[in-house]
Amino acid sequence: MKFLSLDYGKARVGLALGDSETKIALAKGILEGLSQNALISKLKAIVNLDTIDRIVIGLPLNMDGERTDMTEEVERFVEKLRNHIEIPVQTIDERLTSKMADKLLENSLKDKHKQDQVAAQIILQNYLDQLDS
Repeated sequence: MKFLSLDYGKARVGLALGDSETKIALAKGILEGLSQNALISKLKAIVNLDTIDRIVIGLPLNMDGERTDMTEEVERFVEKLRNHIEIPVQTIDERLTSKMADKLLENSLKDKHKQDQVAAQIILQNYLDQLDS
């Protein structure tokens, strides 16, 4: 199976790709400055181009596991995406992925574009690591 991961944000969405065979997630880039409808159109194109079987989206929670305003926003986006796409869309806890991305990038420029796609990569790698376990 091939997976597309999203680190969803209001300004930017980080992307990563991976598959169940290699179980390796790779950063794919970012999408920014798009309305939700335009974002969904772009995601549909990526799904078709890369023959994606499932989308995995990071679900932001507080450190104690409580929901936030952003949790609600991501869940609304997930529902909208599910209504416009033919493949399964799943959420996964994304706590600390941005901090992990910052740590991985600490020796390079603090670039939000890189952070978003590395966060998506970490989200997907966590998901792939949980497969068959």
